[in-house]
Amino acid sequence: MRHVVGAWLLVVVAGHAYAQSPPPSASGSSSALAEQLFNQGRDLAKANQWAEACPKFEASLSYDPVLGTRLNLATCYEHVGKLASAWGLYRESIELAKKAHDTKRADYAQKQATALEPRLPKLAISAPSNSPAGFVVQRDEQSVDAGALGVALYVDPGTHKVTASAPGFEALTVTVTLVEGKTETLALPALVAKPATALVTGSPGPSAAHRAGTEPDAPSSRARAYAALGLGAAGVAAVGVGLVFGAKARSSYNDAKALCGDAMVCSAPNFERDKQLVHDARSSATISTVMIIGGGAAIAAGIVVYLTAPRASERTTARLVPVTNDGGAGLALLGAF
Repeated sequence: MRHVVGAWLLVVVAGHAYAQSPPPSASGSSSALAEQLFNQGRDLAKANQWAEACPKFEASLSYDPVLGTRLNLATCYEHVGKLASAWGLYRESIELAKKAHDTKRADYAQKQATALEPRLPKLAISAPSNSPAGFVVQRDEQSVDAGALGVALYVDPGTHKVTASAPGFEALTVTVTLVEGKTETLALPALVAKPATALVTGSPGPSAAHRAGTEPDAPSSRARAYAALGLGAAGVAAVGVGLVFGAKARSSYNDAKALCGDAMVCSAPNFERDKQLVHDARSSATISTVMIIGGGAAIAAGIVVYLTAPRASERTTARLVPVTNDGGAGLALLGAF
């Protein structure tokens, strides 16, 4: 029966909501959008779907803050258990209705607010004595004014999260559950200071290796040996590729000589073919030279990496990267030794 009456009151209030003109500040598009959202909320409320109706009324009110929408949202909050929020909207609606000389709505809002007051829970949050500088309290991620601390204020029933924080101190989070008509007092304990960062002075202590009873890595460490072997293998591979291109260059040059003779004097039909063979021979010879030189350098670098003794804290890493350009190809040695 209570839901039926609540729904009837909602329809009555909604009926008056659009009997009045929207405020001058509301644009035509905003007013139209607000009306659509309001109608959706009203239909949901008629179907007793209050949890879905409240967001529609909230959105409508944000676009066009008319009195009727405010009253419908208050009624919706009341049905979903947000009693303090509903009470606040009813109180605001009383003043707005009086300014608009709307006695009927003012009386309705006053009646609803008065009926809600005995059911409203209260929460008083007390700050610790000698609170540190920058002390801040939040309830449900909303800041609580310093002047409101220690005062029992109306709050919606249910579970609430209270957080206290201050620069240089660990944040404190407490949850409190409020029931209708009851007053709760939450006394926040003193905040705990964050541990100071220790400063290291004087000569450094023994290394982790010494503390563990082991010696630092030897100069020819396993990582360095792997890097040296990798460089050597890459160098050998590069030399092998260079020899292949060298053989290809020789073959192309021999084909050119066979086509046009040792003097490279060709007849018109063979001229373009001979020219291409000579070009291929020169390109292959260039690549062969670069690869053999790069491979030899990689082999030499591998030997240097293996024999060089870097500091224990250093990590020996190297890699051989092929490099190509319009004039040929080569190898680049990248890494730290």
